[in-house]
Amino acid sequence: MIIDTEILLQYGALLKNFEKNEAIFYEDDIAKFYFQIAKGKVKMCNINEEGKQFVQGIFSDGDSFGEPPLLIQEKYPASAIALCKTSVYKISEHLFYKILQDYPHYKDTFLKILAFRCVQKANTSKDIINQRTDHRILSFLNDFKRRKGSTTKKILVPYTRQEIADFTGLRVETVIRCLLLLHKNNQVQILKGKVYY
Repeated sequence: MIIDTEILLQYGALLKNFEKNEAIFYEDDIAKFYFQIAKGKVKMCNINEEGKQFVQGIFSDGDSFGEPPLLIQEKYPASAIALCKTSVYKISEHLFYKILQDYPHYKDTFLKILAFRCVQKANTSKDIINQRTDHRILSFLNDFKRRKGSTTKKILVPYTRQEIADFTGLRVETVIRCLLLLHKNNQVQILKGKVYY
């Protein structure tokens, strides 16, 4: 948990439940609340006119999401959608700032989180510009593995081919073909339909 649950509740946070595929907020809504996941998964994504998604990030138990626009009183640049049944702590902007004022160490925590996300966005943008499909997918997998703290051992990639496509801006068919080629070249393992990297 980024902010201790007891502190959130003490300051008036509400626990909201969302069903799978239910929106928590939409792109262009004005940011008025701090959100922290109690249990579940949330994706931040943009959806174009044809319905194609580009996933900005996936967040799970204990993660917060949507803070940058809240901190600068802007609109959300992406929608937040529950990927499964999800419980989220929600607290107003005013009370969130009160917590930061009363518990200054959380400011340092958020500063590090935001810096990490800025670097991650810059790397993602750099990788998307690269036209080579295998490079885009391997960069995504390397980033995932780094965040999990694993560098040598192959680990299960918990994303579907569609989710990898959404993250990398590729078509799902392209991801499937590329993963099979990477498997053939021993760069990834595919066991019973699951990807290991």
